[in-house]
Amino acid sequence: MKRAALLPLCIGASLLVFAGTAVADELLFAYTGFDYQNPNFSSTYLDLGEGYNVLGFVTSAGPLLTPYVDFSTYEYTFYLRNTSVIARFFAFPNLTVQFANGARASYYRDAFPPGGTAATYGTNPPNATAPSTFIDGTERITGHVDNLVLVYNFSTNQGSYAGNMTLDGGADLIYIPSSQYAGWTLGGLLGQPNPSIPAGYDHQVDGQCNIPSATPTVSRTWGAIKALYR
Repeated sequence: MKRAALLPLCIGASLLVFAGTAVADELLFAYTGFDYQNPNFSSTYLDLGEGYNVLGFVTSAGPLLTPYVDFSTYEYTFYLRNTSVIARFFAFPNLTVQFANGARASYYRDAFPPGGTAATYGTNPPNATAPSTFIDGTERITGHVDNLVLVYNFSTNQGSYAGNMTLDGGADLIYIPSSQYAGWTLGGLLGQPNPSIPAGYDHQVDGQCNIPSATPTVSRTWGAIKALYR
């Protein structure tokens, strides 16, 4: 499934991103994709010990990476993994999930075919193409994600997640000042806006990694995201 197959998300929700102490609002990269549970051993959504994963395509890069990103030559993909639910609080319709520290998030660069392999979601991940075709390029930026929290409303089928990301590897880390390795927020909106979600995936996701401004919270709406697809 190509990026063009991702229909615009149009849920009227907003994402509250945990603000740090940075003095400037700066994007590192943005992405769209789908999420799924792995491991998933219970019929309860994100039960204790289960994992939350996001696969997708990088859609834009911020000023630190823009000079070194070429979307016409390469395919850029995103992968959030190694998460584990350590606490969950449910009072219908709202679920709040807390994950253990030490999750990983990365973006990768792969040449378009025939030089590389087109990333393909398939169904019921993990499968023969996912996550393998999303991570078979070179890892450009990677880091660990702590304080990751996900909230979800089962009445509206929409939610969000956010955590603190510290960069610690990847070929493009040399373009990031060492003083900015820490302080990034990795966050995303998730929902079920249309039937385009492949079988076995749970939600369509729109996310970004950025250093938020010094205001208490940063709000993104689905309306603003829709404008990206026009």
